[in-house]
Amino acid sequence: MRIAVALMSLALLTGCSIKQTVTPASIAPPPSNEICMIPAEGLRDGFHTTYSKLLVDKGFSVRKLSSSASPSSCSLATTYVGNWAWDLALYMVYADIKVYQDGRQVGHANYDAKWGGGRPDKFIDAENKITELVEKLFPNGAPAKAATVATSSDSPSAASKEERLQQLMNDSDLSYEEYMRKRKAIIAE
Repeated sequence: MRIAVALMSLALLTGCSIKQTVTPASIAPPPSNEICMIPAEGLRDGFHTTYSKLLVDKGFSVRKLSSSASPSSCSLATTYVGNWAWDLALYMVYADIKVYQDGRQVGHANYDAKWGGGRPDKFIDAENKITELVEKLFPNGAPAKAATVATSSDSPSAASKEERLQQLMNDSDLSYEEYMRKRKAIIAE
């Protein structure tokens, strides 16, 4: 009987999980530190306000776009979702933040307490959790701005570099890591 109770308890505990994963944003130096913010439809104002302030504190200038905007609308963009649930109290149950550069995902942070069940630690302070996710997503803040590329006719290599970057961006067969490696090599030339 004790073994059955122990196994049942173990099954219940493993079913009650809170997951958090963060892949820090790997951002190549952009022409500016403007990041376009694309909130999910119906997102609570507090999430946007907190996230926006944190990005400014990290050195970005922010521009809010509509929820229907594409991440490829800007050189740097971020999409974000936050969901709340009620279980004795209102709490943030889910947050998902993605960072894009030139339309490609370069970073991701996810907090998921949907399967938190009876765990009391699911009742988190949303502002603190968003702060934690942003700190891990942008550990070094906004990247330094890229040097302006000359486009005059006496600099044919600059035009060819720009063309190669454009071709690279259009190559959908590359993995993210391979794309970033090739992009950095072209920029370093």
